[in-house]
Amino acid sequence: MDQEESKMTTVSSERPVGRRRFLKTGCMVTAAVGVTVCGAGALAATYQPKIDQPSLSFGEKTVNDRILITYATKAGSTADIAARIGETLSKQNLAVDVLPVAKVTDLSAYSAVISGSAIRMGKLLPEMMTFIQKNQAALQQKSFSIFVVCMTMKDDTEETRKTVGAYLDPVRALVQPAHEGLFAGVIDPSKVGLIDRLAIQVIKAPIGDYRKWDEISAWAGGISAN
Repeated sequence: MDQEESKMTTVSSERPVGRRRFLKTGCMVTAAVGVTVCGAGALAATYQPKIDQPSLSFGEKTVNDRILITYATKAGSTADIAARIGETLSKQNLAVDVLPVAKVTDLSAYSAVISGSAIRMGKLLPEMMTFIQKNQAALQQKSFSIFVVCMTMKDDTEETRKTVGAYLDPVRALVQPAHEGLFAGVIDPSKVGLIDRLAIQVIKAPIGDYRKWDEISAWAGGISAN
């Protein structure tokens, strides 16, 4: 008996697959494929590119009367702005720490706090609101300023300032800021997840960097002057 005949004999000796068994096996395979595909889709939808969130220090390490700039960022734009504000203040001989909000554990060494947050769906990022709520009493005893980064500010008009300014109402209810900054940000599809990339395509959002660095530096300079 040659090899081909052996194969035929082996197949014919197996028990025929009944309709019920066939359907059961087919359903199991389909379910497994479905779980795999849905799982991959869920992972793709929730995937977020890794964004740098630097911690920076300017000025003498031993200085106790420091300024804290703490930020919450979604795609890195707010972190860049926080760093620029820190650099600007340091040129005025001020000691500054720039930290992601998740890394801030103690405000006692700081005479002033500047908070910055991206805006999502008309709100500050949750981690920034949690920080302000948690440290409300301490912030009320310090010089407190805040800036937000929102693409609505791409067109800097009285109307857009009114719209974006209203996003700060929950903050004002907790702590009254001495200074408020309203800045445009960046739309870079490579730095956001799948859902955000699809949203950018659907609304045809203008891709690019709309930060006005001179205005950001001037705002920071106004804080140092006070």
